[in-house]
Amino acid sequence: MEFHENMDANTTSKFKISSLLPSDRIFLVEGKPAKAEVIGRLTQTVCRGADNLDASDVLAQVLKREEGISTTLDTGLSIPHARLEELDGFKAALAVLPQGIEDPSGPHLEIKAMFLFLSPAKQAFFQQHLQVLASLAEVFKPDFIAELTACKDAKEVAAKIAGE
Repeated sequence: MEFHENMDANTTSKFKISSLLPSDRIFLVEGKPAKAEVIGRLTQTVCRGADNLDASDVLAQVLKREEGISTTLDTGLSIPHARLEELDGFKAALAVLPQGIEDPSGPHLEIKAMFLFLSPAKQAFFQQHLQVLASLAEVFKPDFIAELTACKDAKEVAAKIAGE
């Protein structure tokens, strides 16, 4: 399920992160790749099957946004995101990094989960965009992220997120 333009932009109920994350958009990352490499894989995952999105353009926009201000929280969650004119609904993908990777833009920040989030640039979606970001910060606390990094596969991660 994705939010679309006809949904009530003034809704104040808690956003369910699982509504944006089918299990085929969740993966576990072994080793310690560079942050940009993980963002690239997330971007490819989100853009797969979306004819109106060019993965290289989306990646460039997300990386440019990351240059300005790091989106890594001290909880271990990184939320690279962008607002795109060509979108009519939200799109997302999640990488779980059991071994963690260092965020090069922040001193001593370790990324254990990375949630790529793309939203429509239309003003009607801005409040929902903020709700998604707030929900991510609320749900992805260090204990929850530790539970995700202990999962064996994407389906197990999806089940934990569905039970948020």
